[in-house]
Amino acid sequence: MNLLVVDDEYYIVHHIATALNGKRAGIDTIFCAYSSEQAKKMIQTHQVDILITDIEMPQGSGLELIQWIKAQGLSIVTLILTGHQRFDYAQKAIAMQCFGYILKPVRISFLESELMKAVRSVAPAAIPAVSPPASPRENEEDFVEKVREYIHEHLAACELSRAALAAYVHMNPDYLSYLFHLKFGQTLSSYIASARIDAAKELLLCTTLPMTEISQRSGFSNCSYFFKQFKRATGMTPQQFREQCAQPSS
Repeated sequence: MNLLVVDDEYYIVHHIATALNGKRAGIDTIFCAYSSEQAKKMIQTHQVDILITDIEMPQGSGLELIQWIKAQGLSIVTLILTGHQRFDYAQKAIAMQCFGYILKPVRISFLESELMKAVRSVAPAAIPAVSPPASPRENEEDFVEKVREYIHEHLAACELSRAALAAYVHMNPDYLSYLFHLKFGQTLSSYIASARIDAAKELLLCTTLPMTEISQRSGFSNCSYFFKQFKRATGMTPQQFREQCAQPSS
C-alpha cells in the first residue's frame, strides 16, 4: 500500500513523511510531490493507492488533481489536507467522493488515524493486527518548548526573528513555524508580540519605571512603536493602563 503526499509547502510534506508511522498505518512507501504536475508524474510512474493533497497549489489545485485521477480511471483513495475551512471546497470534496477533509494544522496522531481508516477501506488486512506504540516526536516538542523559553528569556532583544529562532535550534524556519503553530495555536510573530505586551503590562503595574525603559525591557524598537502596539492590543495607552489597572497602595 503506497501513499502520495502533495503540498507546495515543503516543510508540511517533510513533516508528514518523516513523522508518520507508515508501518503502523499499513503503508509500505511514502512518495512526495510539491505541485499537482509533480503528483501526476508520480502517479504515472508509481503505484499510488492513497493520496493526501492540499487544495491551493501552483500548477493546478488539489481538486483539479483529483478530477484528473478520476478521468484516468484510477481508483485512488483521496484525503484533502487544507488550511481553508471553506464550505465550497468541502462541498466539492464530498461531490468527488473524497475519503476525508482535514484542516491544517493537524497532529500526526490524528492524520495517522484518518489514514488507517482510508487503508482499511482499500485493504482491511493491510493494517497489522498487533503493532505509534509509536515513538513520540519528543525532539520536535523539545525544540518548540525550547524556542518558547528562549523568547521569554530574550524579550528585550528587538531582533527575535523567525530566522534567528530557527538558527538557535538548528531547524528550518518554515518547519519551526509549522510546529510552533501546531503546538501553541499561534504564529511565532503573534506569540512574540503577545509576550512583549504581557511583559510590558507587568512592568507597568509592578514598577515605577519610565515608559522608555519599559519599552526597551519589553523588546520594542522604540517608545513610539511601543505606544502604538500597546494601544492596539489593549485599547489604552501604557500610561492609561498603569493609572486604571494599578492596585492602590495600602
